[in-house]
Amino acid sequence: MSLADDINLLRQVKMFDDFETEHLRLIAFGSQKMSFSKGHELFQEGQSTDGGYVIISGSIDLFSVQGGEAVHLANFEAGSLLGEMALISINKRVGTAIVKEDCELMKISRVMMRRILNEYPDLAAVLQRKIAASIMDFTKELDKIRI
Repeated sequence: MSLADDINLLRQVKMFDDFETEHLRLIAFGSQKMSFSKGHELFQEGQSTDGGYVIISGSIDLFSVQGGEAVHLANFEAGSLLGEMALISINKRVGTAIVKEDCELMKISRVMMRRILNEYPDLAAVLQRKIAASIMDFTKELDKIRI
């Protein structure tokens, strides 16, 4: 994938759809490409976060252990951002991410994202609003599962 392809992919991610091309270029250039096979555990529930993942291809399932059983929380496919809160804050993973289909990812580190937000503080407010809305949506989905 070329830098232009990476920028176009990032432009399709809801979290970044308001970002200018210059901002997307910085994210794409500073990201790390990773590939994983079906069944790979990307991270475990409760682990500390260090960044988020844009799914380039394939898919990832997110599970949480509740009452000793794995509960499916969500599925993330190409063009999705997994771990958006980890882009801006240190926290714990809410679930375990397992590769459902062989996938290629773009890892965006929190350190790199913070540099961009420090350089372009107006983006911080945009990102904060988007993450807050996304968390509210995710919390509603979790409530449906837990009932």
